Amino acid sequence: MKLFGRILDCIVDLGALLASIVLLVMMLATVIKVALRTFFNHGLLGIDQVSGTMMVYLTFLGAAWVLRRDGHVSVDIITSNLPAGAQRVVLVASSLIGAAVCFLLTWFATKAVLLSLSRGIVVAAELEIPRAVNLWVIPLGCFLLGLEFLRRTLRFYRGEFAISDTPRLEA
Repeated sequence: MKLFGRILDCIVDLGALLASIVLLVMMLATVIKVALRTFFNHGLLGIDQVSGTMMVYLTFLGAAWVLRRDGHVSVDIITSNLPAGAQRVVLVASSLIGAAVCFLLTWFATKAVLLSLSRGIVVAAELEIPRAVNLWVIPLGCFLLGLEFLRRTLRFYRGEFAISDTPRLEA
């Protein structure tokens, strides 16, 4: 089980690294587009379309890493006021629900990608990019996020969570 955890950590870390690279490329492409439009009155064809696809990649490649670091936005006004035992039950239940939703999304997103591939669907825009190129990262990201939710469930079940009276001051 520890080997599986280490392999999952490597895959999730790789996803976060790729998401970081995608963010940098997206930022640079946007700056170049604005500069070209400002100084030469001509932009780059397809940058907006590719940037939209990059946002999808950024979101789904980084989501599992953010969950592992407990960095997603959470409203804990109720759970923070519960006793430790009840808090544990709520955290386990919410993590199981999160995993179930992610695996359900994985199933339907995989079907959408396979359907797009079989039909040869392309996105009709400046650049004709196969729709599957835009979508394949969604089932991958949801699957990894679901696995992280399961790991989180096990952590909470074992009682490995911190109860704090002070709010986290993260942005």
